[in-house]
Amino acid sequence: MKMFLISSAVAIIIGVGGYFVLSSMGTDSASVYSSAAVRL
Repeated sequence: MKMFLISSAVAIIIGVGGYFVLSSMGTDSASVYSSAAVRL
């Protein structure tokens, strides 16, 4: 159970970090949401 919590936390951190990187590079939110949906 602990490994699942750790892996899910890391995945959330990577997702949030990637979202901020893409948004800071000027990518519109629609493409960010679509790429996040594809990853999920």
